Amino acid sequence: MTTSIRDIAYQLRQGKLIAIADETGWSIMADPVNETAVEELLTLKPLMPAGLQPTVIIQNADQLGLYVAKVPDVAYDLVDFAENPLTVLYDQGKNIAGALWSSSDTMKNGQSVGEVAVRRALNADLQRLIGSFGRGLLSIPLESLVLPAAAETLIVERFGTLPGMPKRPRIMRLAVNGEVSFIRK
Repeated sequence: MTTSIRDIAYQLRQGKLIAIADETGWSIMADPVNETAVEELLTLKPLMPAGLQPTVIIQNADQLGLYVAKVPDVAYDLVDFAENPLTVLYDQGKNIAGALWSSSDTMKNGQSVGEVAVRRALNADLQRLIGSFGRGLLSIPLESLVLPAAAETLIVERFGTLPGMPKRPRIMRLAVNGEVSFIRK
């Protein structure tokens, strides 16, 4: 019996880690505001390919304001019109468990001055899951067709269908003033 989207959303709300397959391969995801879940998720950070960082996966551009303190106007178009996976690094993240922010980041009114990576899900099933969950998901992107053993021990469920060949997301930095720089093309 396959687990429904509603059941997966419930498990995420309970602080469980879920392995999710989408256009980029496997990622391990958690509720971004659950401190315990985020701390557990971050134990998998060494499994990420070099140059990647934990990423908030959102359903659509409307959710950018939930995780980015100052969203440049161009960001909405970048996110909405991306036809391939695109991870954007923004200057000031917010509404994410404090465990994500390194000790060098400072908090002001619940907002970190640290950067946050955000990617819009292109996969319809993942978009439905995020919609059912009601907010974005914090992920450790693995960009792999195989789940590492360390990840297998922490997850409670798998969700989604793997692609034949994962697409590596482009990664860019978008400053508050709209300045763009590519990290990975």
